[in-house]
This record gives sequence, C-alpha cells and structure tokens, in this order.
Amino acid sequence: VRRRIELGAADRFGICSNVQFSYLAQWLWRQIGHVIPVSETSPFTSSVLTWRVLAIFGEKAFVAEHSPLAHYLGQADDVMRYELAARTAAMLEQYLTYRTDWLDAWLSGKAGNIQNLDAARKEDERWQGALWRRIARDLGTDRRHPSVVFFEAMKEMGPDAPARAGLPATAHVFCLPTTPPLYLEILRRLAQWIDLRLYVLNPCREYWFEAVAPRRLAYLAAKNRADHHEIGNRLLASWGRQTQDHIVLLLEDSATQVEDADFAASEGETLLARLQNAIL
Repeated sequence: VRRRIELGAADRFGICSNVQFSYLAQWLWRQIGHVIPVSETSPFTSSVLTWRVLAIFGEKAFVAEHSPLAHYLGQADDVMRYELAARTAAMLEQYLTYRTDWLDAWLSGKAGNIQNLDAARKEDERWQGALWRRIARDLGTDRRHPSVVFFEAMKEMGPDAPARAGLPATAHVFCLPTTPPLYLEILRRLAQWIDLRLYVLNPCREYWFEAVAPRRLAYLAAKNRADHHEIGNRLLASWGRQTQDHIVLLLEDSATQVEDADFAASEGETLLARLQNAIL
C-alpha cells in the first residue's frame, strides 16, 4: 500500500520525497507517547518481545512448571528456542490487539474462556497465561491499556488538549481489508481532536451488507433469521465477509462521520474486468 501511494503521489506531483509513512500501531503508539511516558518503541512489539520471551524460556524454574513447554525446550537447540520465542511473541502481540479479554483474565489468574479446548490446549493456555503474567510483572505494566490512560490525560487537559499534546491536525489512514477493533476504537476517540481521513476499499457500490453465501442463507433460514438477507454475488458473499465486517465496524459511529465514496468500473472485456464489474 505504501509503495502504491508513493508511486501515485510521484505521478501526480512529479516527486514523492520526505513523506513519513508509519504502520498504524506505531503511529498510535507515538501519539500516546506525546501525553504519557512510554518507550519509543512499544515493548509489546513482537521484535522486541521476542528477546524477553527467549530469556524467560531460559529460566529452568519457570519452564519446569509447564510440562509441554519443558518437553519441547528440553529437546530444542538454540535456533529452535529462538523460533518458538519469536512465534510466541508474535502470538502475544496478536492477543494484545484482538484478544485483550484473554489477557485480562490471565492477569487475574483465571482461564480465558476459550471455547472447545482439549486437555493439551488447556495446558498450552496455562503456560501462555503464566508467561503473560511474568511479562506484565517484569515490565511493571498497568492492567489498563496505555490508550485508556492517554484519553484520561487528554480529557484533563481541557479544550486546548490537542495543541498541548502535540497531536497532528490531520492524519490519513489507509486501511487494509481489516483493521483491529482496538485500533478502530482508538481512532474513533482520536477523531474528537484530529481530522482523520480513512481510505477504505469497498468492492461493491450497492448496499451489500446483508449478502451471504448460499450455505449461510440456508443456515439462517433454518434458524428463522433469514429476513433481509440475500445471496447476491456469490463471490462477494463468500469472500467478502471480512471486508463486510470491517466496513460495518467503521460505520458504527456514523453521527461523527462524513462519507465520500468513489467507485470506478474496470475497463475492457477481459474475464477479470467482467468479474470485477459484476461484484461492483
């Protein structure tokens, strides 16, 4: 996406230079850092967290308490240990974004209410929960997400909060087919102070949020919940679920939004163009 924007800007203005591009998570972390003390890079970024996890995996006392972990690490060489630490760190970063309810439960010493876990998976959850508690303790992190503290501090600053916090007047966010709900909620609240422009891909110019795949429609009909649903374009109904859910989340707070759509049909008579136009 970044490269496409760079090329588009260069085509229009003749050059694209000295433009700052950031991943959304990094940009949000920097805005939080304008107001409350946080490290320059989030300690929960997987590339940083990997080394902390690797160090904990080297502690015999911690590993010995969790038999699946002890069994694997007991046979692992240094490369295997590092690979497991990297995969675990990436997984925890995903939990921070999508499964904060699990992490909150683990911090309280409880299970995460994860459905349909067999005995082996419950053991995996147990060592992951213990690992998360250990990381939180080592970092001295509050149980609340830093964004909660950030918005509380912004509210206390009063009407001139954006200027005092050094927030930008405008920000442009190019959304992928899905954006984590946590980030959307932070963006929604930031929009109180910042002119946020969100660019979202929508494959269909019609109202298609009730379109479902044939099997899904049959299931809904069996449950007497098929009212207003239809099949529509089958590819859109089956492959577009993630995009559909994403756009619905974006439009939840429509009272504070201005929507401007621009749809363009594909040119030509190729099979791909015909397929795209049928979805459009």
